Amino acid sequence: MQPIVEYGFCGFSAVLLGLVIWLIQKLLKALEASSAIIAGNTEAIRNLTAQTCDLMKLNRSVHDKLLSRPCIAIGEGE
Repeated sequence: MQPIVEYGFCGFSAVLLGLVIWLIQKLLKALEASSAIIAGNTEAIRNLTAQTCDLMKLNRSVHDKLLSRPCIAIGEGE
């Protein structure tokens, strides 16, 4: 009975080792995919930052131009 238990334990250990190796391979593939996704998201954030900076400059320019013009409505009310 003892050799059967030993061979059974050996077989079970081999199956578990194979399962661990398979799971590690799946984990490595998932890490590679997430790295690609993170790189894409980082690029998108950089693009949004640049676009926001441009829009802020445009907004300031419009604000300055509006402040530099005299108000037309002041003379009409009196």
